[in-house]
Amino acid sequence: MTGAEFHGVDIDLLADYVGGALDGTPEAARVASLIAAEPGWREAYELLAPEMAMVGALLAELPAEPMPDDVVARLEAALAVEPALRVTGVPVEAVPESVDAGHSAAPAVPPKVVDLGERRRKRGNRRWIHFAAPIGVAAGAAAFVGYGLLAQPQFATEQADSRAAGDSGAGEAMVAAAPQTTLTSGINYTLGTLGRASKSATELPLDAYGNSEPPRVMTSNTELNRLTDHNALLDCLNAIAAENGGGALTVRSVDYARFDGDPALVVRFTASNGEWAWASGPGCGLPGGGADTRGAVPVR
Repeated sequence: MTGAEFHGVDIDLLADYVGGALDGTPEAARVASLIAAEPGWREAYELLAPEMAMVGALLAELPAEPMPDDVVARLEAALAVEPALRVTGVPVEAVPESVDAGHSAAPAVPPKVVDLGERRRKRGNRRWIHFAAPIGVAAGAAAFVGYGLLAQPQFATEQADSRAAGDSGAGEAMVAAAPQTTLTSGINYTLGTLGRASKSATELPLDAYGNSEPPRVMTSNTELNRLTDHNALLDCLNAIAAENGGGALTVRSVDYARFDGDPALVVRFTASNGEWAWASGPGCGLPGGGADTRGAVPVR
């Protein structure tokens, strides 16, 4: 994603907002108002937010990368030498005996001058190389958004699938409590409106233009019937928890609705990694189906 694709949108500022770097600052309120009022900002936010969330989840699963032993040894040696250099200074060779009488002896140039600034810069470069890899992964994922290759977040992994294939008892272990609210609105959510999923029966999500969308009555012959069963619902919530990677869920609401025109269970929950609105298809919780994720966005 680049600024050229969204004229007038400060992509760097928007990324800081999505990543939480602006929380508690006046800039956060300004960016929020731009997202609400400007279509370009809103479109950029709707593309960037879920992809940054996906990258964050992927980076959280990466193992710690140990520093090579030879690099550690060189750093320890450099750190041990530097304090001594600051205290004693660079040693000066002895004054030659052949100094002319009546002339003051000038210290000879040492054979090697240690540039402490250069040493620190090299050490900083090594640190940057160590930390730059995950940052490069995040930048690469964000760039894919600009080419339209990441239309919807795909969080499923084989590991999450295998965890989601467990029994209902495993599902209960990943859900802190039963859903606080159960809805059957039939509303057709999109990636842009998913973050405004209703939290109670008295709320209706807004469409992309800020208008309330009227609920539709769900028919009895729906693909989501399986997920009305208590155990099947827990298996689905367990699969979502495994894919989200934020630990146990506190489920605020589940809505038997639609996403981009297809039947979907829309779940709003909180976990250790924040509050989320998550749309899963009818295959959610089935063996090998994982969470059947259709869309997921963090709720700010």
